[in-house]
Amino acid sequence: MKFLLISQRAKANPNYNLKDLPGHGRYDVVIRCILSAGRQLLSDQGEKIFCYLKGSEPHGWLTIDSDYVRADDDEISLAARIKEDWGRLFTIGILDDLVDQLDRPLILLAEDGDSLQSTNGTIVLGAQRDLTDEDQSKLKIDQTMTLGSRSLLASQAIVYYRQQKYRITRSNSE
Repeated sequence: MKFLLISQRAKANPNYNLKDLPGHGRYDVVIRCILSAGRQLLSDQGEKIFCYLKGSEPHGWLTIDSDYVRADDDEISLAARIKEDWGRLFTIGILDDLVDQLDRPLILLAEDGDSLQSTNGTIVLGAQRDLTDEDQSKLKIDQTMTLGSRSLLASQAIVYYRQQKYRITRSNSE
C-alpha cells in the first residue's frame, strides 16, 4: 500500500525551525501524516508515503519508507531526522513525475465518494485542503472513496482507513 499526501502549503525545503513547524507552511500537518502512516506501516514492509509539497518552488516530494518511522518518534524527532536526511528523501519534480511511481488504482479519499472497500493501490489525500481540480486531473484519479460523512484531518483519515481496511481484509479471510 502507498499513500500520496498533497500539501498546498508546506514548503519544499529543509530550512524549517523545529520549534515552529506550522510556520513552514503547516509542515506539522505533513509530519503528523507521516507519523500516522508510518506507525500503521510498521508491520507492513515495503510500503511508502509520498508527500508532495507545493508551498514553495521548486515543488517536489518526500518519499518515506515504512521502516523510516520509529515507534517512539514524535513530531519533533521525526522532523529533525527528515531535515538531516532531506537530500536522500526529497526529490525535486512536478506531480506528473511522481505519478509513475504510484500503484494503480489511485483512490482519492473524499467525503462524497463510494463506500470503503478492500483494495490495493495508492490512497490520495490533501494535507490542509482538498486536492485542486488541476491535481486531480494530473493524477487521473481512478476511484473516490469515503470514510463516512464526518470531516477528518488527513492524519486521522490515514489511521481510520488503515483500521477499516484491516477489518475488511480480516473478515474476508475468515
